[in-house]
Amino acid sequence: MASFVLVHGAWDGGYVWKDAAALLRDAGHEVYVPTLTGLGERTHLAHPDVGLTTFIQDIAGVIQYEDLQDVILVGHSYSGMVISGVAERLPDRLKHLVFVDAVVPYDGESIASISGPHMAEQFPKDAQETGDGWKIHPRATSDWRKSPMTLLSFTEPVDINHPEAAHIPRTYIEVLDNPEQWPMTPVFRKSAQRAKDSGWRHVAAESGGHWVMQTQPQKVVHILNDCI
Repeated sequence: MASFVLVHGAWDGGYVWKDAAALLRDAGHEVYVPTLTGLGERTHLAHPDVGLTTFIQDIAGVIQYEDLQDVILVGHSYSGMVISGVAERLPDRLKHLVFVDAVVPYDGESIASISGPHMAEQFPKDAQETGDGWKIHPRATSDWRKSPMTLLSFTEPVDINHPEAAHIPRTYIEVLDNPEQWPMTPVFRKSAQRAKDSGWRHVAAESGGHWVMQTQPQKVVHILNDCI
């Protein structure tokens, strides 16, 4: 059986993987669903210095301290940044990277730079206006479990230059029914195209929305099983 590490996206926590993780465990796999520092049940640890580097350390720590090998590392949304950074640190421990409607960064890019000039300007404005200069709150939502992200987590770039990491097999799951008016839809479309251009395995999810692992966990688990 395989070892899966499932990483949530911005403003979320490990709880978003609950149903998918249960299905994988029922099939006999080893599954970890860590929550990044300062988010979800770890929101009490939030501070201005938490950023992408912290999140990469979070996930690398799980893999190292659990002594995992041949890991299928899965990142949703924002955490395309995180799993890309983990691959740079631990390429020898990873079997496959899976990007679930996730950002695909190039070397030196941040979420702010990938998102374009409008979003890059909006992030610090939001932090100054409503986040004490360092917090970015989620947009209007009824989900009380969502937590603020730090400004640093959106502006800190990722380093991608490890030759061994470049050879890790990768899959991109592209959600096709994200709303046209959603500011992040073009970002994920661009990321899907980057994956295609790089020759990754590409799987299209016709429906389910951005949080497809919650709305259609069986579909996502079926795709993940093909990565074993």
